[in-house]
Amino acid sequence: MTAWGRVGAVLCCLACVSSQGAPASDYLDDNFLYEMRSLLDNPESWRGVSGGGHPRAVERWGPGIQLGQVSGVSVDPQGRPVIVHRGPRVWDQRMFNATHHYQGEEAAIGEDVVLVLDPESGSVVRSWGAGRFLLPHGVTVDQWGNTWLTDVALHQVLKFTPSGEEPQLALGEARIPGSDNTHFCKPTSVAVASSGDFFVADGYCNARVMRFAPDGMLKDTFGRRGRDGSPSALYVPHGLALDETLDALCVADRENRRVVCVRAGVQEPEEFGEHLRTLQDPYHGRVFDVAATNGALVGVGGSEGESAAMGFTADLRDGQLKDTWRPSRGFHNPHAVALSRDETAIYVAEIGPNRVWKFIVDNNGKGTRPKY
Repeated sequence: MTAWGRVGAVLCCLACVSSQGAPASDYLDDNFLYEMRSLLDNPESWRGVSGGGHPRAVERWGPGIQLGQVSGVSVDPQGRPVIVHRGPRVWDQRMFNATHHYQGEEAAIGEDVVLVLDPESGSVVRSWGAGRFLLPHGVTVDQWGNTWLTDVALHQVLKFTPSGEEPQLALGEARIPGSDNTHFCKPTSVAVASSGDFFVADGYCNARVMRFAPDGMLKDTFGRRGRDGSPSALYVPHGLALDETLDALCVADRENRRVVCVRAGVQEPEEFGEHLRTLQDPYHGRVFDVAATNGALVGVGGSEGESAAMGFTADLRDGQLKDTWRPSRGFHNPHAVALSRDETAIYVAEIGPNRVWKFIVDNNGKGTRPKY
């Protein structure tokens, strides 16, 4: 059985046991338990992010302040993690009506929701965004230091310059959901190419990925709402990862529980949307976000409600699972993942405990091993 199959089988059993309210040890045989422990606790048998390392959590790392729902994380050109949180505002079932119009507080969140962190200590070195956002979701910092944010209540994608706090570019009509070429409906994520073209996952309602020119002109669209298993049938495209070395754009297709990778069209624009590969059911749970570089894909999936929440590393060239990882105490609700540009650190935002994790990529003893 392949590594994907082994992980999926074990976690499927864990989910079944959990749903019956019984301890896993009463139902799983010793072989299954041994295999899961080997996957999670014996990194020496695995190869991780493209240099070949296993991610290990850095304990006691973080901003040291109370956070709201942490929905997004990225890394800027200086190697600093950038997170977005929602302060006192919580997305619940009352936030939107049947037509996806926002029903929450009319005023923007009054505190800074974008935090730039020191990569070594996790302390806050810059914060901004007060009075600007209703319900921020995803954050992406591009290679020039511009910050892109999606807001599911504003139904907009906003671009900010490295030092600016007013949007340089705003796409979508504020507070107005739609499905045409000039509107979004709860957009989730952005990926930016070196050409300046950018991709938007218009996730919760429209289930499509849109490609734009640097000036915001729409160039192409991929995907439709569906659950028939075809590559173009998406159901909440929740995260995006762009690997230009392979001309690959990967979509965390959350409710279809898979990662779909298509041609980004960076090298050949007419190939945008052509199917490359699908990583199906890595955990028999939802896949929330992905990040990619140099042929390596990292992602986070599952939740405490699905009995298993983990990070994973896969090889984009062959679609094979290479590693699974989590902190020693486990994840609860991992929502977003980011990879440092030098591939030595992975950051994970959890929306349940409202915290951000740092993982050091341990290259089989060659990297720095964090203390536990």
